Amino acid sequence: MIPRLSLRLPQGSDGLPVASAREARIARALVIVATAWFFLVAAWEMLGPVLNGHWASTASMGIIAENMLRWGIPGPVWEYTEARPGPELYYCHHPWGIFWVTAFVMKIVGRHDVVCRLAAILLSAATPPLLYAIGRSIWRPAAGAAAAVAFVVLPITLAFASFNALEVPLMFWSLLAIYGWVRLVQTWRRRFLVVSAAGLFMALHSDWPAFVLAGQWLGFGLFRAYLGGRRFFGPLHERRYAELWITWAVLSVLTGVLYLAIFQKAGKLGDLLSVYGSRSAGNAVPLSAVLASRRYWIELSFTPIAILLGKIAAVVCVLRLLLTRAEVELAPLLVLGMATFQYIVFKQGADIHVFWPQPFGAYFALAMGALVATLAPAFERLGALARRVRRLPADSTFEGGIVALGILLVPLGFVLRDGAPAVLYARQTGGRFNEKGNLIDSDGDKTVFLRWLASRLPRDATALLHESMHATWAQVWSLGGRVVKVNPPVPTGPLPGRASVFVMDSRYVPEAQLAAVTKRFHVTAVGPFWAVFPGETFAPIDAYVFEEREPTALEWMFVSATEPVRTIVPDAYATWEQRVHWEQEATPPAEPPRTFEQKRIAHNVAVTQGDAARAEALFAEITRELRPIGAAYEDGPEIVGASYRTGARSRLDLFVRASGPLAPGTTFTVRSKVLAGARFSTTMPDPTTREVALPLVVPVERMRKGFLYVDPVTIVKRPGAEVFHAALLGRGKSMKLARPAGANAIEVLRLD
Repeated sequence: MIPRLSLRLPQGSDGLPVASAREARIARALVIVATAWFFLVAAWEMLGPVLNGHWASTASMGIIAENMLRWGIPGPVWEYTEARPGPELYYCHHPWGIFWVTAFVMKIVGRHDVVCRLAAILLSAATPPLLYAIGRSIWRPAAGAAAAVAFVVLPITLAFASFNALEVPLMFWSLLAIYGWVRLVQTWRRRFLVVSAAGLFMALHSDWPAFVLAGQWLGFGLFRAYLGGRRFFGPLHERRYAELWITWAVLSVLTGVLYLAIFQKAGKLGDLLSVYGSRSAGNAVPLSAVLASRRYWIELSFTPIAILLGKIAAVVCVLRLLLTRAEVELAPLLVLGMATFQYIVFKQGADIHVFWPQPFGAYFALAMGALVATLAPAFERLGALARRVRRLPADSTFEGGIVALGILLVPLGFVLRDGAPAVLYARQTGGRFNEKGNLIDSDGDKTVFLRWLASRLPRDATALLHESMHATWAQVWSLGGRVVKVNPPVPTGPLPGRASVFVMDSRYVPEAQLAAVTKRFHVTAVGPFWAVFPGETFAPIDAYVFEEREPTALEWMFVSATEPVRTIVPDAYATWEQRVHWEQEATPPAEPPRTFEQKRIAHNVAVTQGDAARAEALFAEITRELRPIGAAYEDGPEIVGASYRTGARSRLDLFVRASGPLAPGTTFTVRSKVLAGARFSTTMPDPTTREVALPLVVPVERMRKGFLYVDPVTIVKRPGAEVFHAALLGRGKSMKLARPAGANAIEVLRLD
């Protein structure tokens, strides 16, 4: 007997679809593997410092939590204050639930970097099992496993698994609300009403799109129960359904009114409306043009395979809802509606934040469950036909759910091919990926410097961060909870306050301002970072350097796999070089050079002393370690060679022999271009040309003839084959090379 083709399995007494024990075992095993994989990804670098990029916003979560606990305030304030902040400082652009959760975590754990990530890590780890539970409840165990696996292979969900912002809690709590609703209409047991209410409550306090989710279901529920929906979807438990509808409606209305009242009382309601007006700016642009402009980000986040599967599944989900007339089939479409609303309506936000479409990951997961649930009966029918044609024993089995799941795992494996490398790419770029060609710096060395600085400051010190620091919440967090004032002017006299420290990044400060600081204060220079400590007046510069080593296995897993382990140590050679360039009394180091960098400076010492023989000998030693380039600019410096070092933070060092001071505004630049996509990848090659070089530590106006300088360029390789070109720009225009003649840029690195 050939079974009828049915899109839904019969339900047991517990309301769950009845499937074979074998399918259940295989599904559970896959979910365990998927959950363990996703937890490891989320927990990766969990104890490490918060760095630049989108990650810096998670440091604001720590700042807000600390302020809540320190001052006993209910509202989020993301700057440290000397006195209890008032409501006028509250952040009123989003619901406050995520901040309260982070404050609860800090209350338990204490002030630690992990506080900025832990809530997201735990919720991310719990999401695959929750997706399995939803898929198992609506369709079958194989569909639940497909949902869990689909979620943990997407590049965007993997890349932002530990991102303690809005999307991770929004997805988890929304899915919990959906799970409670699904199980309630299957069993009519009140405990699932409590589960659904708890999920919706937390989702509404996580982000505004949860109100879209609630609005969609409330509209559907009104139709389902009272406006003719019973004829289509069948009878229901009227009392329980009314309780669920009223609960969702009351929670939505009360939560919305609560925030409107709080924001109005704080005087921030107008600010909120203004922000979301700007977030939705540009909606007159055709959707096709908008999506085309974001094509690389979309493909990088989901891959073309997942995008195609998601489109097919959307049609399948609609057809399943119409054909099965089962209310629970609405679940993927509710999530799709919520994600689409956020991504399309708030155009400006999606143009800036690559992680904006992350909720589509939850839709994709449930949609893959629906695909398996749709394919499984067809394979079971084919199996029955095969048994009949081949006259196999009646008790031989052909489990369509397992077959459908196995087939789906093939394209999901190709999605993971792009998903796994995206995790590393995201960590290296602060979650910004290509940043549309703009320079991306992790601030890893800056963070180490600020923590070193904080350990030398009194607890009540105020940190003055010059605009050259490009201050972020991560920097403020790194200073240990001290009051930070951003973008003060360069001091011309004693620092304000009893215990103020002034900090600047010399690479982004005009030469004249740097010169003025060196004439008035004692500067402590750590690499490119300058600090003036409280009460200090003029004294020659003291310089420190970063000593770097690769992380150990445990450090790689839990602290940082994308930054070397840095230690700040005093350095006589760096001190000599800084003092010479700023016309201060400088004594050449007595000890022989110990590092390659010290050997470079020793060459410059020899040039200053007029010891041509030693200078040439050191130059020969240095260049033997380099890949020769020999790019000489007309009446300008020469790029003599390069050294490329791989590791946690791969780096290209370009060695430049100066011809003397250069004109103000002259800059060295290194730009990269992707030539071809990555092998076996379905994602398009990155079309942007990206700037990767930071300014030199020494201003070009102070370069000395014959000196060797090094331009360290952090290399974050993009997927595919990539080439890097260096050039010298004078007042925005490329300067011509004398060797090779007529060229404007020279290739300095090529990576496949």
